[in-house]
Amino acid sequence: SRNELSNARSAVFHILSDGSTDILWSSTSVIGFSVLATPGGVLIGTSDKGRVYSVTDNGRDTLLLQSSEGQISSLVTRGTDVFAASSNQGKLIRFGAATVNEGSYESPVRDARVVSSWGKIWWRGTGPIELQTRSGNSDRPDKTWSDWSARYTDSSGSQIDSPKARFIQWRAVLRSSTASIRAEPKLDDVSLAYLPRNVAPEVLAINVLPSGVALQPQIQIQIDPNIEAAGLDASLFGLVVQAPPRRLYQRGARSLQWQAEDRNGDTLEYAVYYRPLNETNFRLLKDHIREVFYTVDGASLADGRYVFRVVASDALDNPAAVALSGDRISEPVDIDNTPPVVRSVGQVQITGDHVRAVFDVEDTTGRVKRADVSVDGSAWREVFPDDGIADSAKERYSLDLNISGAGEHTISLRAFDNSNNVGNISVTFRR
Repeated sequence: SRNELSNARSAVFHILSDGSTDILWSSTSVIGFSVLATPGGVLIGTSDKGRVYSVTDNGRDTLLLQSSEGQISSLVTRGTDVFAASSNQGKLIRFGAATVNEGSYESPVRDARVVSSWGKIWWRGTGPIELQTRSGNSDRPDKTWSDWSARYTDSSGSQIDSPKARFIQWRAVLRSSTASIRAEPKLDDVSLAYLPRNVAPEVLAINVLPSGVALQPQIQIQIDPNIEAAGLDASLFGLVVQAPPRRLYQRGARSLQWQAEDRNGDTLEYAVYYRPLNETNFRLLKDHIREVFYTVDGASLADGRYVFRVVASDALDNPAAVALSGDRISEPVDIDNTPPVVRSVGQVQITGDHVRAVFDVEDTTGRVKRADVSVDGSAWREVFPDDGIADSAKERYSLDLNISGAGEHTISLRAFDNSNNVGNISVTFRR
């Protein structure tokens, strides 16, 4: 809104007869350098590519002139002509209501985002109009760009002659055989078709979640099949095509999440492969995946270290001959479904209310991460190994406990490895 000035870089105010003001024009990106009152509005010279805008009294703006200079620093009138003085570099430009037999307009440079093949160009308008195109791989036309093409005269569609490139620009040439205003040509709009070169999709990152976290797709909103059949984007109708997955507990599960992109905007599908770290050949786990996640059932793989390969393919939106794929390999992942083994060492030693119990915890495929103790079914509380830190494949726990009361008592110890497998033991004694 032109009335919102919090981020505006320039604004033009209309002072009314009662002393109040209206905001006639404002911009968050363009700096106005000069202003000139005209019947029914104002002209504004700017620093935006030396452009001059015409703004009516009701706030409607139109691009009137674009020069090759940096800024339009001054505007004056003489008769029906307007003189615009530019800076960076200094020039004097004259324009007005008088007509000429020929004029041209150069479009902004259009970015196809990747190198593209050009189709046809067509336009709507009246009177004698011809178009030309040029193309290049820099965002501003320079000596590396192609020359202007031959002129296109078929407004219903002319094949573009410019070479393949990322950027393209068109120029319209308008002619009039008479000075009569009614005979002046008018160009309403221009369209062109292009086919971007297919670029391979990229898998940007793979994230491996902790052991035991499984991912499950959310219930998706049902999309009217007519939307897809019409080739429309479901987001145009406010529909979320893919929601983040739910996280569930599943013993031994290893879940992969990844980020991927396709510069052509193609629909991607994925395949997940695996191999043991000491082997060379990948084996397929699952293909034709539409989600950007997959949960590996750890119980289906032997204990060991693995790497996973995610392959993204754009074959859904491209013919087989031009479809491409990209992949990424994960960091090594531990698959460990074997719980730690917990053993009691020697007999429980009892001295009054003081009880000493010793346990060894050993994990064959990982490291001991934590241990908890419970006495007679009480709440679990964490205990530390004899060396102070649970970080090895084998740890000893010498527990000194205060247990009072005659009769039978039970000491339970549970131990976790770094894959969250749990082993436990209970020792019963009498005093």
